[in-house]
Amino acid sequence: MAQRVVAAVFAVVGLYLDLWHSAPLPFNHFQVFGRGFGAQHSVHSAIGLILIVAAYWLWTRARATSDAADDVSDRLDRVS
Repeated sequence: MAQRVVAAVFAVVGLYLDLWHSAPLPFNHFQVFGRGFGAQHSVHSAIGLILIVAAYWLWTRARATSDAADDVSDRLDRVS
């Protein structure tokens, strides 16, 4: 369950960095660094993509872990 929560947070932050990191939203370049700071959107896009891939990996890993635990539980039920 915790892995899926972390995966959801990673996905939201990754999507924010890739799609919604613009002026009307909080924590954009101009609010954090001021008007003179150059827009390094390629760095944010790369980090956002990495976070989205990590979120997918965590989500599938959590599902595989859950399925494996269910299989072990089913086997133990059949034995007893």
